[in-house]
Amino acid sequence: MTHTFTQALLVATALSTLPTMAMAQDTTPAPASAPKTDSAFSEILVTSQRTEQRLQDVPISVTAITADEIQTRQVLTPSDVARLVPNVKLDGVTGGSAGLKASIRGGGVTDGGYIMSESEVALYVNDVYNARLQGAMLDFSEVERIEVLRGPQGVLYGRNASAGAINIITKAPADTFTGSVQAGYGTWNERRLKGYVSVPLSADGKWAISANGIVRARDGGRQYNETLHKKVGKENFKGGQLDLAYKGDVVKARLNLFYLDLDSDGQWSVNTVVNSAGKIVPLSGSYRTVLSPTPSYTTVKQKGGSLHLSADYPGGTLTSITGYSELDDTWSQDFSGGVYPSMIGLSGTTPITLFNRKSASSQWQFSQEMQAAGKLANDFVSYVLGVYYFHEQGNQLVNSETFFVPSETIFRAKTDAWAGYGQLTFKVAEPLELVAGGRYTLEDKSLDAAIDGTPAISRDHYKKFTPKMGINFKPSSDVLIYGSYAVGFRSGGYNGLASTAAQLAAAFKPQTTHAYEVGIKADLGRTLRASVAGFINDIKDRQESISLGNGGFLIENYDMTVKGLEAEIAWRPITGLQIWGNGALNNGKYKNVPASASLAGNMPPSLPDYQATIGFDYSFAVGPGSLKFGADANFRDGYYSTADNAAIGKVDATQLVNGYVGYEIGPWAFQVAGKNLLNQINWQTGFGFSVINPRFMTDPRTVLGTVRYKF
Repeated sequence: MTHTFTQALLVATALSTLPTMAMAQDTTPAPASAPKTDSAFSEILVTSQRTEQRLQDVPISVTAITADEIQTRQVLTPSDVARLVPNVKLDGVTGGSAGLKASIRGGGVTDGGYIMSESEVALYVNDVYNARLQGAMLDFSEVERIEVLRGPQGVLYGRNASAGAINIITKAPADTFTGSVQAGYGTWNERRLKGYVSVPLSADGKWAISANGIVRARDGGRQYNETLHKKVGKENFKGGQLDLAYKGDVVKARLNLFYLDLDSDGQWSVNTVVNSAGKIVPLSGSYRTVLSPTPSYTTVKQKGGSLHLSADYPGGTLTSITGYSELDDTWSQDFSGGVYPSMIGLSGTTPITLFNRKSASSQWQFSQEMQAAGKLANDFVSYVLGVYYFHEQGNQLVNSETFFVPSETIFRAKTDAWAGYGQLTFKVAEPLELVAGGRYTLEDKSLDAAIDGTPAISRDHYKKFTPKMGINFKPSSDVLIYGSYAVGFRSGGYNGLASTAAQLAAAFKPQTTHAYEVGIKADLGRTLRASVAGFINDIKDRQESISLGNGGFLIENYDMTVKGLEAEIAWRPITGLQIWGNGALNNGKYKNVPASASLAGNMPPSLPDYQATIGFDYSFAVGPGSLKFGADANFRDGYYSTADNAAIGKVDATQLVNGYVGYEIGPWAFQVAGKNLLNQINWQTGFGFSVINPRFMTDPRTVLGTVRYKF
């Protein structure tokens, strides 16, 4: 289905008349001063602008997913976030089973399994930037909320946030003794045990410590390997987090340490062929059946920590954020998915491997940010000022065998980045604010690599000033109208999927996004909440991967424009019932493309024309406790997952249904939840050359039952 931008405007106009739109909702009780009704929305406080604000007062497109929604709607990994936020796609990478490929408003990354890969979507955990997304698909610890910012965040978030940012805020130590234990059992004999405990260390409650952890395991069963005669998809995961906090009257501190460990039998590609009707179908007959004779695996180990220090001064707060982490990631995968020998003129009937790749990488990063935020001149000016430093080093060894020909690539990459930023908000009149900000970024990158012994060496320097201007109009405490112009920057870099040393050493150009956005947020009464935003992203030198038809890729730069409209909905018509939803309409195209260019006439990848989710949550008293149940349905148009618009990479339209039912009594909570209840079998991307045409399956139906006890 194809929509013009004019049609999108008409639909958005209709959407804006609905009194049921919202960004995110909390289920905590309303303030004491409010009427006693469970139908009223309580305030949600977010830090998406690096200071604490009410969600409805933030003049950008941001969604906050609360702890209750995380628990109820089975948000177990970042990929589960996508259906709760418009214009966001979160898929797995094609190399290994643990990496994340994030996309917001069509901006993302292709080769997410390599140490040089840098996504346009910046992932933060407790305000610390996580450069590597290889381990990002793993289970969450105890999470307080997830904030998803759509559109360039070039001033306050900086590097590689030209499409948006995701900030995961984990639960801090509490003032009193509290905790929870949760056990679960689900599809593929999945077993999970999760716990959280917080203990005050001083009588005044200023010192506290908390710990949380999870152990999870599942058997094979996601797919069946017909050649090896076994179920595949087995995983074992464990992770933990320790927090020490001090909450003084003036000084506050939080030390966070974490560790995670995944061991799985990896990701399994499904090779495809074109049948007599011209349709691309699995060679095995089903996307849930694989043919590879070569075992896959993925192992990920990551550890690190962060230290937040803050001190209040008259009119503001000075904050220091220090982060450090180490990552070890190994994977092996047969990208050919198993090919019958007869397909290349050989004898025999047992499938063979024609494109196998093994990777072993290690990475460490350090970041330091200093920030001052406050107000001046009787609150006439609100300010956020800061400086930022980031350092990263990584090594990776990739061994490939393509049509029985071996190849070895060695990567050694390093990045140093510095930035200074500031954002000022002027309250020129009671309902009117003006926003001005900017960030100046310097980045030094180096690559020492080799492909089959041929060196690929490069040293590159990038610098960019990214401004932001905005206007906010707040006619009442319940309505915000805003408009903004912002610039996002993604520096140049190196192509991890290059097939020659010359291609690898030739750094591709940096990318700049000029973004224009207007939006409205409104609470209509106490039970209705509204939010609509329209945007235009004018992108210069968009970095696109181009298949070479031999397993290698080039990265070329193209200009493009993306226009879209987004809305989120929520309504609490009666006590205990919430109806919610979100949707997006998009139109994107390349511009100024010569007829001879690789992508002439193509559609931008990862940009469905439409996407929508509609759902409900309902709870009511039954006996001594409360019964709750809910469901949501997600609809997404088909799209091309690759810039070359190859048929193998075209993803069909999807309709996914999820649901849950639970019962809470005292400290106990019981729940059974299912995802993809209609068991739609689909894929998230594909590529091809010769007889190697793999696709990568998304999850079939899964069900998880949990029991949780709070103390």
